[in-house]
Amino acid sequence: MTSVPEAALVARQELPPGKRKLIEAALRLTAGGRSFASLGLRELAREAGLNPNTFYRHFDTLDDLAREAVESVSRRLRPMLRRERWLAAHDEPHSVPRRACAAFFAFAQENREAFLSALAEYHGTSPALREAVRANLHEVSAEMADDVVQLALMPRLARETVDEVCTQIVLQLFHLSAEYLDADTARRAALIDYAARFIVRLFAGAVLLAQHEEAAGAGRAT
Repeated sequence: MTSVPEAALVARQELPPGKRKLIEAALRLTAGGRSFASLGLRELAREAGLNPNTFYRHFDTLDDLAREAVESVSRRLRPMLRRERWLAAHDEPHSVPRRACAAFFAFAQENREAFLSALAEYHGTSPALREAVRANLHEVSAEMADDVVQLALMPRLARETVDEVCTQIVLQLFHLSAEYLDADTARRAALIDYAARFIVRLFAGAVLLAQHEEAAGAGRAT
């Protein structure tokens, strides 16, 4: 049986209760499109049901809280996706794109407030938060590329190409999650189908381009 990477089996890291409540309160308050920078400490503490002074036991600034919120979601998302890819590859390699997409969107639905906040901050006014969201998306795509290589799903492609394709895939899924969260059941199923086709076509195009480049190189060599 295909062995799931140890990193994908790490148990969920629990946050201290006060820290978790502050993060959850911030995500509820920003899920409607507000930025983290717009939050007031008293407003945040009231939403969390905590004393305002509790904030400084866990964070120095609101940016620190926002970065931790993004990272706490990423720490749960990444191992879940890796498990799904490896298990799908063992069951049926052709099912990896669809199962991974379904798992990603289901996680987005379960963590709706976090995803809506991350989508808002991706183009938000805080450079630190934009960088935090993009850095965590990069980690998701890098681990996806690791799995594609280790599972030999695209043996004809160079690692550099796999990295580029995985980056495009993760960004597309991330932005599609905004539509998925507000869609009805039928539309959500259609989005999963679309995303799976997108992945297959992107990799298929990369393989064709690699073959063309190899043929061109062989022609020049002769």
